[in-house]
Amino acid sequence: MLDATDIVRLIGEHVTLRPKGREYVGLCPFHDDHKPSMCVVPHKRMFHCFSCGSGGNAFDFMMKFHGMEFREALRVLADRAGIELTPWKGGAKPGVEGEGAGVSRDELARANRTAWDFFRAIYRHPEHGAAARALVKRRGMSDEMVERFGVGASPDRWDGLVKVIEGKGLDFAAFAAAGLIKRREQGGGWYDAFRNRLMFPILDQIGRPIAFGGRKLRDEDEPKYLNSPESALFHKGSTLYGIHAAGSAIRESRVCVITEGYTDVIACHQHGFAQVVATLGTAFTHGHVSQVRRLCDRVVLLFDGDTAGEKAAERACEVFFGEGMDVDVAILPAGIDPDDLLKEGEGGARFSEVLGAAEPALEFQIRRVRQRLIDRGVRAGSLAWAQEVEAQVVRFAEMGLSSLSPIRRQTVIKRLASVAGVDPSIVVAAVASVRSRPRDRGGEGERRVAKIVPKTAREHALACLLARPELARDFQGDARDIVEAVAYGSGPLSGIAASVGSFILEHTPSSEGLLATLEDPTQRESVVAMIAEVDRSTEGDAERHIRMWNDCIRRVRTEAASAEDGERGERDSLARVGAALEAFRDRHKELGGNPLARPRVVS
Repeated sequence: MLDATDIVRLIGEHVTLRPKGREYVGLCPFHDDHKPSMCVVPHKRMFHCFSCGSGGNAFDFMMKFHGMEFREALRVLADRAGIELTPWKGGAKPGVEGEGAGVSRDELARANRTAWDFFRAIYRHPEHGAAARALVKRRGMSDEMVERFGVGASPDRWDGLVKVIEGKGLDFAAFAAAGLIKRREQGGGWYDAFRNRLMFPILDQIGRPIAFGGRKLRDEDEPKYLNSPESALFHKGSTLYGIHAAGSAIRESRVCVITEGYTDVIACHQHGFAQVVATLGTAFTHGHVSQVRRLCDRVVLLFDGDTAGEKAAERACEVFFGEGMDVDVAILPAGIDPDDLLKEGEGGARFSEVLGAAEPALEFQIRRVRQRLIDRGVRAGSLAWAQEVEAQVVRFAEMGLSSLSPIRRQTVIKRLASVAGVDPSIVVAAVASVRSRPRDRGGEGERRVAKIVPKTAREHALACLLARPELARDFQGDARDIVEAVAYGSGPLSGIAASVGSFILEHTPSSEGLLATLEDPTQRESVVAMIAEVDRSTEGDAERHIRMWNDCIRRVRTEAASAEDGERGERDSLARVGAALEAFRDRHKELGGNPLARPRVVS
């Protein structure tokens, strides 16, 4: 599977990569990265972040990025490579799925996929899909967009999906956990959660359904939109609608436009604005930031021109502030959403004008402050004016202004002072009054991998061997000695040496094959980190690598010789002590058991 997967292409679909020598580099998606810290090594089929330590092979990337289980990642990579998987029929291990341990991510994914297939079939049905197709036609949505976004319909009945589940002999628990069906309060049994609705699947970045949103088809039905509950697959605070369709355009343009609403996103894509995504009825979170940071370095927040929209934009600015991204705010005319605007004459041109008029988030917020002051009759340049501006700057400092790089911070301060109409010294004083402190991300902090650093000559030699396992063929004796010495030692690398030792010594090894033998993801990350450090030191040059290996072996032998000399000296010392003790015993006997007694003088 790893041989059939182009790891550069795979990771490049999630993160923008650029070539650097034999490798590719990009921003690490697993921590708050502001400079390219992650490298992808195609000839070794691995990735590694020099900052947080994350690394591994294609499976590791998919599991970490999408929160997948291994089997889920295996299926995704198999589908990409066109490889058909054959289910293993062996006995189940204790404690695995199906023994009352709850609904797994795999089961949720299968339930969502089954429901999605059902909803799309209903949409095409001559009778049951008629109302949904009529609404789509009224909204001006093209067949191409219906297909691209997987739009479907739920029938006007209580047991449409339930009948499908029964007919296929599937487990109701997974569908209930996904919010697709509900248990009847009386009489037992189940009923459909989505009935008589236009169905919008919420797809992850690789196009798999993780949740659904349903719009009512009858005016009297409530609510207008019904959404899936959160689950192990679906978290509103880190999901963006349309990301599967917008990813490529966002990477190419380096810009992501974020709005609200399913139909707004679809309308934008239909009119050629393919870098548009939407939140799902929730405020912006750092989870959303992490999604778009992987793809671009500029965000345009697009909102309705009403008061609620402007307040939402202000809250969004607070989240994005200090994230190392350029954030602009574009406000639509009051009472008009993107779908409405695009349907008007010259709608595409007007929409482009709205995006072109976007202003930096900080200036947007300062302008809001100025407008509030003007509305209250506060005179520009007055003490009250300066105090209000200072209070706003303090808020900026608390959000992260103080932690910006000196150059960026000075640029921001000058812009804020200019927009606010105050002396820059006021802004500088306000920033200085707030101590820089880490922002609370509600448990969303990054996980840093504990770094295992080789210390002894044997451990450095093992790192060389891990980076170029084929050395074991040319230096079999030394390689075996190194692996066994580290494996049977008590150092931090003993577990890794024990895990990969037989593979290195008994196979025709490679780095990617070696990684595949390690079941522990922490061990894989440690091995990848050591490989990356060795490759960085040798610059990927085979001759330099061999020189490093030979140098390590010489150091190992020197240390061994020194240890042997030390042991020999210790043996000699012990022998001298033994001889002294023997002489002591002889004197003890000679003097009647008192070695300190003086000889008696006979007169």
